[in-house]
Formats: sequence, structure tokens, C-alpha cells
Amino acid sequence: MYIDLSKLTDGFSSKFKVISFFLAIISINKLEKKIYIFEKKTKDSPYLFSDLCLIKNFKIIKLKKRPKTEIAFSPYNYEDELIKLKNLHGIDFKKNFKFNSLSKKLYKNFMPNKKITAKIEKLNLPSNFIAIHLRTTDRSLNIKNFLHKIQFQEMIFDFQITHMINNVMNFINKKSLKNNIFICSDSKFYKKKFLDKLKNKTNIISNNSLFKPQNFRQTSGEDFLTELFCLSKSKIIISTLGGAVPNSASLISKKKIKIYKWTNIINLFIFFRFLILIIFYLKKFKSKLFIYF
Repeated sequence: MYIDLSKLTDGFSSKFKVISFFLAIISINKLEKKIYIFEKKTKDSPYLFSDLCLIKNFKIIKLKKRPKTEIAFSPYNYEDELIKLKNLHGIDFKKNFKFNSLSKKLYKNFMPNKKITAKIEKLNLPSNFIAIHLRTTDRSLNIKNFLHKIQFQEMIFDFQITHMINNVMNFINKKSLKNNIFICSDSKFYKKKFLDKLKNKTNIISNNSLFKPQNFRQTSGEDFLTELFCLSKSKIIISTLGGAVPNSASLISKKKIKIYKWTNIINLFIFFRFLILIIFYLKKFKSKLFIYF
């Protein structure tokens, strides 16, 4: 089955989502377990699925040219392309629930390549640990730029990130979550700030990521996938924003993971969560109004 990922201009987790649709089609229709993938590097996802991941029980063939297929998912057409994909392969309304649940279940077939697997094994992760996920680079705001910069539902002010760093251990203690802690981040600045805050703790684990702060994505594909699959081995994820990465880790995992989103936790900054949502939807409404007229 041919999969064109070249129009996916958003994050890496979207590749998991789209590929899982095709895996479900193959499984339901009992087709040959081979997938031919065409993809391109983008600003939001400057690394390729076929370079970094394997799929259990499926063979991946990397394509150099775009295949002749009428299905090409983008960040803006998921519903339309999914309907086309289902219709093309005879998935009717009665089978929709089976399809949706199977596509999520098949996330468990995603695996890192051998090099990333070796990096994860060297971390010697304990059987039970809490993961702290700091998503900041393209989602952080400050007082000077927030009106202009808000473009997603899930964004966070810099002072909220600092509040999380200063208070997450209190949250962990209140929830009786005392455990080993794995820390991962897409930002060199905030990861260092967090590790400095917890430098006296003996149960802190982190991947030795190589950051390039001048880049839009500061970490390499290997480090990103290493940390994502580490997240999938945790029992609890505390994330700045939640979103696609923790959700993907949860679906990949063989255990049930509890996810806490810091921006949704009731505290003195909860007002800013609503402010971001109000501005986001006002901008969205304004853009639709502009197109209409």
C-alpha cells in the first residue's frame, strides 16, 4: 500500500496518525503487510519516519518519487481524506468503530530503529517512573508577543513554564507520585533550567540530547524519537501542554498512562489558559469571516 506523507507539514506525531489509518485498512482487508512511504522533511518535522522507525509485522519500503495515489493527507484535510480512504477500500459506516479502535491499537506496532533502541537501553529506565515533558519552542509566549503569536489552542506563557519548573515537585508530592523521574524537552534552555532546579535529586533521568538552539527544531530526529519512546514506558506524564507527543506515547505504550496537562491544572495561572483559547477562537472566526466576505 502506498502512503504519501509529503503534504504533512505539521509535527512528527501526525505521521503516526496517518500511517495507523493505512495499517488498519491493511489489517481489516487482509492485504499484504507492506507499505511504500513517500515523505519530505519540513520545518515542523525535519526528519523522516522511514529513517527512524520500524513497524512490527510490516515491511517499510522508502520511495524516492511521489506515488500515483489519490490519498494525500495534510494538516487541513484529515476528515476528507479519511473518508476517501475508507470508501476506496470498502470500509462502510458499520465498520467505522472497528476501524477507529484498530487504528489506535496499531500504534503499538510502532518501534524505534536499532540505533534508537540501543540509546534507550543505555538509559536503563526503571520499570516505574514519572515522565516530565516540556514542550516549549514553538508554543511559548510572552507578554510582548502573545497577541501576535497565538496560533494554536495549546500554547503557554513563559512565566507558566517557570511556574511549572518551580512547582511540579510539589504537585508530584501532593499526588503521592514519588518515583523516579525522566525529563525531556525540545528546548535546551528549559531543560537545563529544570535539571538545575532538581540537581540535588538522585532519581532524575534524562537523555543526553544534542541541541541546536538556532534551529526551529532544536533536537535531532534520533533524540526526539528516543524521548518519545521513553515517554511510552512511563506510568505518568506531566506535560506543559499535553498534545500529540504525550498522546502518541500513550497509544504506543503497552501500559495505561495517566497524562497531566499543566495548563489545565487549577492554579493562579488558569486564567491564561482561557485567555489563550479566547484569542485563538477570535482569530479563527476573523479569518473565516475574511474568507467569506
